[in-house]
Amino acid sequence: MVALFVILTIVAFIAVDSLVQWNEARQRQRQLRPVEGVPRWLTFGLESVSVPAGVFLGPGHTWMRLDLAGTAHVGVDQFVQRAIGRIDAIELPRPGQTVQEGEPLVTLRQGDRLAPVRSPVDGTVVAVNENLARHPEVLATDPYVEGWIAVIKPRHLASALRRLLIAEEARAWLKQELERFKEFIASRPLETVAVGQALQDGGHPTAGVLELMDEQTWVLFTEEFLST
Repeated sequence: MVALFVILTIVAFIAVDSLVQWNEARQRQRQLRPVEGVPRWLTFGLESVSVPAGVFLGPGHTWMRLDLAGTAHVGVDQFVQRAIGRIDAIELPRPGQTVQEGEPLVTLRQGDRLAPVRSPVDGTVVAVNENLARHPEVLATDPYVEGWIAVIKPRHLASALRRLLIAEEARAWLKQELERFKEFIASRPLETVAVGQALQDGGHPTAGVLELMDEQTWVLFTEEFLST
């Protein structure tokens, strides 16, 4: 009965959110307000970060989509990939593994750097996306569909949903996070060599801005943006 109520609630959210997204579609190309001191090319690609209708966002930049079977597809939101840039490998959870909300679910690797991403819900992993282990670039091309990380059978779903965001609230929070990220980047030093390499193509980096930052900036990003 609880599962049916949750599913009906999600359907209602999706219907309302679809109308809102249609009404706002012509404004999606509008650039975000620049932060003073941040070169335009450093935030190249962040302006198009979005969240689809019917998808919940967690405070650690994970997403969750409820399935009719009572399970949930979980992944990493578009913001994370655009900020990090190149992802060399993904360490997936194991089927059957028990996960706790706020604890690491998956680890993204870029060279020797690690970015643990935390679960938005308690539950048991029932399936993982093995294709990501072979093709981590899918997170860049299709983070909300083909780029799912795991299917989780959730526990304490009702309480978890109260802490997640959907529809207008999710989009407003994501915009705030983008502004916060720009301010964060403005306060950090750039790696000179990496900047020179990025500018060889005419002024736009081909990967995420964190590739141009030092190790301390990477660690601070994971602590400030990927923690819950």
